[in-house]
Amino acid sequence: MDRNTTGLYETLGISKAATSEEIKKAYRRLALRYHPDKNPDSADQFKDISHAYEVLGDEQKRRVYDRYGELGLQMMGTMASPLFDPEIESMICTVVLVMDVILVLLIVFFSFLALKIDGRVTWAWATVWIPLWLINVFVFYTLGRFLLSSPNDDDDDDDDNGRQTHRADHNDDEAMEGDETKRQQERKTKQRMRWITRGLLMIYFVLALLFQIFIVLALDQKVLWSASTIFIPYFVLEGLNVCLMLADYAIAVMVIQQQLSLDGQLGMKALILHGMALFFNKCWLFVLRVALFVLMALRIDGTITCSWAVVFIPLYLVAVKYAIQLALSYRRFSRLPQPEVAQQGKMTVLVGAVVLLVLGVLVYALVGLLARRLDGAWYLSMATVFVPIFIVLAVVTCCCGCCLPCLMMISTLGDLEDIDSTQALIDPNRRITQSGER
Repeated sequence: MDRNTTGLYETLGISKAATSEEIKKAYRRLALRYHPDKNPDSADQFKDISHAYEVLGDEQKRRVYDRYGELGLQMMGTMASPLFDPEIESMICTVVLVMDVILVLLIVFFSFLALKIDGRVTWAWATVWIPLWLINVFVFYTLGRFLLSSPNDDDDDDDDNGRQTHRADHNDDEAMEGDETKRQQERKTKQRMRWITRGLLMIYFVLALLFQIFIVLALDQKVLWSASTIFIPYFVLEGLNVCLMLADYAIAVMVIQQQLSLDGQLGMKALILHGMALFFNKCWLFVLRVALFVLMALRIDGTITCSWAVVFIPLYLVAVKYAIQLALSYRRFSRLPQPEVAQQGKMTVLVGAVVLLVLGVLVYALVGLLARRLDGAWYLSMATVFVPIFIVLAVVTCCCGCCLPCLMMISTLGDLEDIDSTQALIDPNRRITQSGER
């Protein structure tokens, strides 16, 4: 699609620097001149004028048009619309910068970790952890900004709307009182949920920070705690996850029960099957995650003496689960009667299989090397063990720090062609004339 960002201004005969008042005046003048009631042969011109004013008269649409032309306007109603908003673009740049900093700090952390474990430096573990401390400081700052932000902005808007509605209609006082009571209850519920969410986020952060502090204290031999004690913050965090998960599961089961009742399929067997499937979908990753950390704690404490490759079995099961899910999805798409839908579905599954294969190679190469090193293969340096991590972090850093900014810069190159035209009036020969010619 043409990325011309001056066409609508030319239609109204104004410059790109025109104010909203100038846009409105130009539209009114041209609309009176080319209205179909006065000029029946100018329906197309009037349509163009109306479209130009619809876009340029809206601040957000005008920003998008000035940046991306008609392409941006067409994308505003799609899922990609945030990418075509200049304000959102600025926020994306900030997020990209933050991600770059965090990724670089992670690379530095794993480099320090490899040097420390390989004995090439004699730093304290608290020093090795400096990159993670910096990440924690940034997360704490971001979380603090979020917690201190006003939770009542939307509520104030609702109050204003409610008061305006109340003043607009005095004939139905009882109905208005009922609506106002309902709105107040909804506002209180939303506010309560906001504070619960923010409180849980802060608890999660504190527990994660405590877990890191416990690990550093134990590694520096400041405390003589067992691995089970060190992992207490993590297990408490997972306990919170269990409570939230069970509450979500109970709500989902009630929704399924209501749906089955509406479909006329309500029965104990159907409800049990749906409930079991839902429970598996919600809990399988949690179970594997907790099992992994329990096995790690037992192995570190010497309670079990199996190979570390056995301890990492829950990680292998994650890939098995996704592989089975992809296979079942491919089989389901293969049986669809619509050939086009089946082909698209199978292609999507194949792409997912390729992604799973690439990630699986990197992740399980890391797991295998780490297991060998922990089992006593000292000829493997930690720098070698962390190679998959360095590859993933380097690729992601390159994508965030190079590829995405370059694409965003390319998307703005079209603006360079309009620099001269932003300060000058449009050529009168390009305007709509009295006869309707351009």
